[in-house]
Amino acid sequence: MIGFALAAIGLVGSIGRETPLGAIAWLSLAIFGADMTLPPSWAFCVDIGRRNSGAVSGTMNMAGNVGSFLTGLAFPYLLVWTRGPRTFFLAGAALNLIAIVLWLFARPQTRIEEH
Repeated sequence: MIGFALAAIGLVGSIGRETPLGAIAWLSLAIFGADMTLPPSWAFCVDIGRRNSGAVSGTMNMAGNVGSFLTGLAFPYLLVWTRGPRTFFLAGAALNLIAIVLWLFARPQTRIEEH
């Protein structure tokens, strides 16, 4: 959750920076935060999947790739529609905040049952 918070803060902080160095510093914080979320995410897949952790990890990875694909498609339209990148960065920050809330409901002790 700390990683998602740092990612949200970095995205919001990068908006409207006067210099490239300022934007790079804030975006570096956002990327650092996003990267902090990776190990717990993969560990969660192993925790709930056990013998099926490969399938759970693959599903998570596929969902991330679909999200990346849709983001790549949405950005140009959002840029034209809102006449700037600000909304895109705010949407990214909002999604990170939603992820924090969703992690509150994560239960790694609950295993996926094999049928």
